Amino acid sequence: MKRIFKYLMMMVIASATMFYSCETMELEDLASPNSLSPDLADADLLLNRIQLSFLSSMQDMQYNGAALGRISYMGGRVYYNNFGAYTVSGSWYQLYAAMLPDIAAIEGLNGEDNLLAFHLGISKAMAAHVMMGIVDSVGDIPWAEANNPSEYPSPGVSDDADVYAAALAMLDEAQGYLNAAGGGNDFYYGGDASKWTKYVNTLKMRAMLTTGNYAGALAVTNVIETAADDLQFNYGSQELQPDTRHPWYGSDYQTTGANRYQSSWLMDLMNGETDDWYATTVADWTAGNFPVNDPRRRYYFYRQTTMTPGNQQMIKAFGAVYMYPYDWGGDSSNGETLQCSLQDQPFHLEFTPDGNNTYGNGRWCSGFIGYWGRHHGNDEGTPPDGFTRTATGVYPSAGSFDNLDDIGDYDTVGSLGGLNALAGQVWQGNGGGGAGIWPIILSSYVKFMKAEAALATGDAASAGMYMEAGMNESITKVMGFSSVDAEADSSKFPTSGDVAAFVADQMAQFGAAPTTSTLDGLGWPVAKSKWDLLGEQYFVAMYGGANDAWNFMRRTGYPSTLSRGLMDEVESGPFPRTGTYPTSEISANPSILQRQDNNTLVFWDSGTTVISN
Repeated sequence: MKRIFKYLMMMVIASATMFYSCETMELEDLASPNSLSPDLADADLLLNRIQLSFLSSMQDMQYNGAALGRISYMGGRVYYNNFGAYTVSGSWYQLYAAMLPDIAAIEGLNGEDNLLAFHLGISKAMAAHVMMGIVDSVGDIPWAEANNPSEYPSPGVSDDADVYAAALAMLDEAQGYLNAAGGGNDFYYGGDASKWTKYVNTLKMRAMLTTGNYAGALAVTNVIETAADDLQFNYGSQELQPDTRHPWYGSDYQTTGANRYQSSWLMDLMNGETDDWYATTVADWTAGNFPVNDPRRRYYFYRQTTMTPGNQQMIKAFGAVYMYPYDWGGDSSNGETLQCSLQDQPFHLEFTPDGNNTYGNGRWCSGFIGYWGRHHGNDEGTPPDGFTRTATGVYPSAGSFDNLDDIGDYDTVGSLGGLNALAGQVWQGNGGGGAGIWPIILSSYVKFMKAEAALATGDAASAGMYMEAGMNESITKVMGFSSVDAEADSSKFPTSGDVAAFVADQMAQFGAAPTTSTLDGLGWPVAKSKWDLLGEQYFVAMYGGANDAWNFMRRTGYPSTLSRGLMDEVESGPFPRTGTYPTSEISANPSILQRQDNNTLVFWDSGTTVISN
């Protein structure tokens, strides 16, 4: 099977890992020209295809949660345009035109001896995951009639709750096959059926949480518990024939510079409080005592510059620590590389956490100490900032670790230009060469799921325990990437004290916070609530694999501390409760009617208001 895997990777991994809601296929067109007929199919090759289709589906749906949760940058301003016909078009294709036909082919090859039990066990588990994800995203989808194309060439949709039930039944089938199999070979767990069983149980727990069975979710055992159980796809560092690198790395580490924008909200959250940075003294700088901030930020983000236009950088000079340029009377605005640095802030963001502050443009436009991303809903064109914007870091895409000093030493370097030059720019082959991971379900996610279930039942103490465990597991996994970049400066690695201080700070806030918080006149929480703090840390942990952030927001309405869009709610439209169906399916299947808005509720969605529109 290893030879088959090598061959398959050469043929399809590049297209599979770059699948971002741009491919579509009619539901009834199940005989893809790329599919193998059952009489010629090799079960191992079919299984490999299913695993890559699963990865492609997870990548496709990850965008929805990441963009709406401000974990990644969302470019368009109008929600209906962003979450229209391409919301799950890639996943739709992979499920109906690839995974299900290939699973049926394996079933046809299985025989009475059940020799392909492992193949069927893991394939049905992955298909069930994709089914639930598509239901979460668009609601009712074809199922009952889709399984009988000869009688229903244009299958209608089944009730979304019924499809969820069918997915759970498929998980039971998967477990039955895994029990019979004992082991096999696969890309994710190396053939360990016991780990696939934990994945199956985790999906059942996820379904219970999604549908409001909190006690059931808390009671599920034998789930993804430790990093050794993490479900993830591992990439390589080969650039050509095939390109096996993480797709984010391939996008950002080019000779033309970085091509992705990072979320300004996420970077701002992980930076720590600007007022605390401003209060830093030379004694603090000399001793390395900096404000409490997220120890994962240097792993997630690679800064290419020390200052964004319209904002400030920290500089030690003449025996003191300054904010440059404003302390020195300068102005760093640059309309060519960051147009908003010359613009007035949107009126609806004034006097909010997104708005301008004492130190320059607020996060709606530019980030502090060199964090250069984009705000939620920014649809401006692309300026010449490929070698200045913040790039993907060493986690999860195996880019570069951020070695940049947070406070530049002007006395030593002797010029502001020299300080900026210390950052270093992205380049093809830098850092870990793209040999990163695509997180799908990590043990830290499971801890946050249980924290949500506990808090929903009123057990704040257990919620805090799970939240703390989730944070520690996430930080440990991320810091494990310290060795991925050979040029990483170990003096910049977070210490155990840094980690402990950050976790203690978050847990102290969680312990003192009210369960919910009232909103001020501008629609922001008067104080962060337990739900806000839990949601923020869950979203940070989900960076790189944020499929379930959208579900969390619709279930809870939190976190209410997320950035508001550049357009107000009237212009952007209401927060999406679902996307719409793929255009190609609508055009080919008269039994499915397209929705004209994003307001339809999935069966488990109670309609809880999402404040952070």
